[in-house]
Amino acid sequence: MRRVALRSAIVLAITAALLAAAEGGARLWLRLATGAWPRTAASRVRAQQDEALRLYRRHPFLNTAPREGARVHAFGKQAGFNALGYRSPERPLARPAGVLRVLCAGGSTTFDLLAANDESTWPWRLEAALRRRQPRLEVWNAGFPGWTSLESLISFALRDADLEPGLVVLYQGDNDLQPGGYRPFDRQYEHGHAELALRALGFARPPLPWRSRSVLLERLDAAWARPGDPWASLDPSEPRHPLLAPEAIAAFDRNVRSLAGIARAHGARLALVTQTIRIRRMQRADDLKYLAQWLPGLLSEAAPGELERLNQTLRAMAGDEDVQVLDAAARLGWQDDDFADPLHFSDRGSRRFAAFLAAELALPEAPQP
Repeated sequence: MRRVALRSAIVLAITAALLAAAEGGARLWLRLATGAWPRTAASRVRAQQDEALRLYRRHPFLNTAPREGARVHAFGKQAGFNALGYRSPERPLARPAGVLRVLCAGGSTTFDLLAANDESTWPWRLEAALRRRQPRLEVWNAGFPGWTSLESLISFALRDADLEPGLVVLYQGDNDLQPGGYRPFDRQYEHGHAELALRALGFARPPLPWRSRSVLLERLDAAWARPGDPWASLDPSEPRHPLLAPEAIAAFDRNVRSLAGIARAHGARLALVTQTIRIRRMQRADDLKYLAQWLPGLLSEAAPGELERLNQTLRAMAGDEDVQVLDAAARLGWQDDDFADPLHFSDRGSRRFAAFLAAELALPEAPQP
């Protein structure tokens, strides 16, 4: 037995040495061929994810939140927060006399996740357009990736009200589908949302497997035409539902009405903007997989229709005091080219959306100096 164990150990040691030599040889060959030490595609993606993660931090009441003053370049895009934690120019907390502030609240669609840089986001463009009507005006982008109507409500109570906005533009709905598809429904959005938001932003990620760090194995996979499936993590056994939980509509209505009430108490009006999920014809399979990953409790094909149920909740508030409803979902005539994935705008879509809001928003009077 000792002899067998010794031989096995020798074989394993030789095998490990050969693999290490092959990996080292592959890296050296690529270094000589390209002039740079190689990394696997998975390692490069992880490095970009680590860079993007510098934008975010944990928060005791919001789960995740902006890292004030952070600026990053990741995945070919630039994004940053000012010193107060908004994707907006550096400005003081105190509102200047005679200036009207417009606060844009929501999730990654308000943050404008796929914009090339801060200046290309729709809230930034909205400010430029609205200043033609009211020169003394500031637009603040309070959107944050993953936030639902509940986080937007908490954020306004904790920090946004201190900006003294005269108008709050809420662009919200698609992220509320996430907790709404979870069973049993949790009206506090902890289960079925909070832990998913952490993973999506890159918190508590598992270590990169050794296989994903091997240049040799990556090259062999490419040679054998067996690329990895980025959606392989989807669990086909996880139950999915064609409808939101009945209580989810009521919870969304509660959150939005609470935000309207708090905004009103601080002297602000509320503009509610309906949202669209666009499953693009030429990218249908990828878009359905994207939605399946982000909304694990909901059937992907059902997501656009269920978002419309939340839109109907917003439309029903049109007659409420100090509330305006802008029905972008019904009126803008969205095209596939307006979206870069089923949720987020392309540059064309961002421009169209900003132009729509600039034309339709009812601005309150500028505060007296």
